[in-house]
Amino acid sequence: MFSFVCRSWAPALADYVDQVIGGGRLVLRIYAIGLGQVAALAAALAIAREANRRPAPPHAEQTRFLVEEIAAHAQDGAALEARLRELKQRTGMEVLLEDRSGNRVAGSASIRRRGPGTLPDGGPLFAVAAAAVLVGISAVLTAAWLARPLRVLSAAARNLGAGKLSTRTNLRRSDELGDVAVAFDEMAGRIESLVRGQRELLANVSHELRTPLARIRVALDLAAEGSAEEAAAQLSGIAGDLAELERLTSDILASARLELSSAQPPVRVERTSAREMVEDAAARFRAHHPAHPLRVENRCGDAQVDVDRMMLRRALDNLLSNAGKHGGPGEVALLADAGDGRLTIEVRDRGAGIAPEDMEQLFTPFFRADRSRARQTGGLGLGLLLARRIVEAHRGTLEIESNPGEGTVARIRVPLAS
Repeated sequence: MFSFVCRSWAPALADYVDQVIGGGRLVLRIYAIGLGQVAALAAALAIAREANRRPAPPHAEQTRFLVEEIAAHAQDGAALEARLRELKQRTGMEVLLEDRSGNRVAGSASIRRRGPGTLPDGGPLFAVAAAAVLVGISAVLTAAWLARPLRVLSAAARNLGAGKLSTRTNLRRSDELGDVAVAFDEMAGRIESLVRGQRELLANVSHELRTPLARIRVALDLAAEGSAEEAAAQLSGIAGDLAELERLTSDILASARLELSSAQPPVRVERTSAREMVEDAAARFRAHHPAHPLRVENRCGDAQVDVDRMMLRRALDNLLSNAGKHGGPGEVALLADAGDGRLTIEVRDRGAGIAPEDMEQLFTPFFRADRSRARQTGGLGLGLLLARRIVEAHRGTLEIESNPGEGTVARIRVPLAS
């Protein structure tokens, strides 16, 4: 039974010790402070003990012999007392004679008997008191040293919970409390970013939905007030606005569905020809952007991929649409290659590129590097985010490379079918 308990608890105890002592800077500091307090008390007690020891007088044997000779030749106690006082006057030596009961028999008048354990003076007692005071002060300082960051963390947590999203601890320490403070600040920053993103979502959705709805209302009013020919002329505009509303709503729902289903991405996989998928994407781009030149290099051969055709098609269309909108009048290149067990698709443009300060936020929901709200470049800034989530749902990666003035490259990599 004992061996079973040891085998059960020994690994857990070893892991606990390794976690607490091995990486515990705060634990080691508290341990060092405790050792310092114990050492201070031990030193004070040692000083007191040494001081309490009565040192033997010099030439103790000669002194004993001399006193015995004086006592042997003294006639009575008064004569012995007088001779001892004379000894003190001549040599400065104090002598006290006691009987077996500890009662005074004779001796120098100024000498006092010390009981057992009595300190000879106040020095050792002062040392003990000083050590106790130092230990108390160090204990108070240690408690304050630990309590201050905990109070700061507690206040910051309350402020963050009350809605003050800009709350930060701003604690910089080289121990576990400092690590907790840094983690808290990082968490507060992420929460603030998420809440700001939600607020931007409401503002952007309101703006983007209000614009086509306003155009539809104007078109309907014109159609109601005009002739049948004018009403028919407005139908194409209404259809375009409805298509824009449908696209915006679809992007928002698809992004939310992929985000909420990250543990099990909602993809319907089927075996697909990589060459046909790239050619279909090129055909759709030419149909929607007939005036924009497109160069296609399709080196996929007979490679196949297991993908959700509609979702991956959406990702490719988003990348090609971005290249067509922001790539300027220059050529857009669609390059595909199958090798090393994966399909690589690149979309290149020769536009203005993306500023370095915008690259970090490129996949942030509702962020748009193009701050304009023109209809040709409008949107919620969900295209790249949605494309990345679709690619990651297929166990792939999406990379964006861009240099201002040189254009942008979007690169998709997904595994080939086994």
